[in-house]
Amino acid sequence: MVLAMDVLKARIKEFNEAIANLPDEDSDYLHYFGIESTGLASAEQLNELLPFFDMEVPAYYQQIGGLRNDSEDYHLNIPSVSTLLEELKAERNSDKRYSMGLIDAIKHSWGNDRPEFQHISPVEIDYINANYKCIGFYRYDGQLEEAFYIYFDAQHQFGLARYHQDEFDELWEEHLTPMLTKSQADKSLEQLLIQVLDCLEEGIMNDLDED
Repeated sequence: MVLAMDVLKARIKEFNEAIANLPDEDSDYLHYFGIESTGLASAEQLNELLPFFDMEVPAYYQQIGGLRNDSEDYHLNIPSVSTLLEELKAERNSDKRYSMGLIDAIKHSWGNDRPEFQHISPVEIDYINANYKCIGFYRYDGQLEEAFYIYFDAQHQFGLARYHQDEFDELWEEHLTPMLTKSQADKSLEQLLIQVLDCLEEGIMNDLDED
């Protein structure tokens, strides 16, 4: 029997081993690209976070916790529950996460400075925030103007929404508008995060092969 998240834990270990075994002894690739846990959630923290979800909080937070690395080129950022609570309680607008909703998460990652959303109906924004929660994002190939947001629906199916700062229409038309009628999420969290790790590792290896 495979225990909860054991496959993902093994994939994270494999990812870090692959990075650590890169041949350039002068470069600390593991420090830069390696994925590290940023802390498991306590039962008390989960109870405090629950009202912000309006749906079941993923057990992931007590099994894996937050995940992140220091790379800007191939960056993964899944905040821990303690970090989420700090952001949800923040007073300064640029720091504050206004909810766990997908659109609020996208805006938060840009310091809440995404005026494009002002042209979208508040009813539609509220619907997406209420029905799709975001746990984090990743960036690929040094594209600091772009991120892929990891979200889930009420059935705890997970998906990705891509947003480039110069391509808001694509975000709205291809990712968010379909969510108003039907969830586009079709993977378990473990499946999706393994896909993300596969993507990041392939990108890192390809970049280093070209150097």
